[in-house]
Amino acid sequence: MHPMRKKWPTLAAAVALGINVPGALADAPAGEKKAELCVLCHRVDNSHGAPLLDGLAAGYLLKQFEWFKSGKRFGPAMQVNLSPLSSEDLQDIADYFSSHPATRAATKMTSDRQAQELGSTMASNLGCAGCHGGDYRGAEDVPRLAGQLRNYLAFQMSKLQRDSSLHPSMSSSGQLLSQPAIEALATYFASLEP
Repeated sequence: MHPMRKKWPTLAAAVALGINVPGALADAPAGEKKAELCVLCHRVDNSHGAPLLDGLAAGYLLKQFEWFKSGKRFGPAMQVNLSPLSSEDLQDIADYFSSHPATRAATKMTSDRQAQELGSTMASNLGCAGCHGGDYRGAEDVPRLAGQLRNYLAFQMSKLQRDSSLHPSMSSSGQLLSQPAIEALATYFASLEP
């Protein structure tokens, strides 16, 4: 049976009830084929700093895709790769990644217990769990930190400190972190189970 036919009863019920179902026609299996280019960089064994997308909420991923396409988030490779994709393509890709369990980044970094403990204390003091969840696994529109690539986390935290317009709520404390503090936070988050 064609995948679209399987969705018709659900879609028909939603339409009959007047429910707006964004992504109702999305197709995670189709997203696998469309995401082939994505997984060249966004994979557990990457060494160039691309975040892991598996297990992130589809809504969060779609927002990031839109920001890259519009230029609100800068990333030349992302802008080039996303520009030819339709809204349906993006929904399929987001559904594909969100349908997978979260995985931990493979790293050659040695365990640094002192940095992990410092990072844990700092995360608690900064209230990171208030948005990212007590287990730092994120939520609908908040990304997961647990198990992400350490270098990616450190880079993004530094970037957010330099430009408060990227994420005003993270910058509202006015507290600038030193690079060693950022590295400790990144080490802690990366050490957690996703």
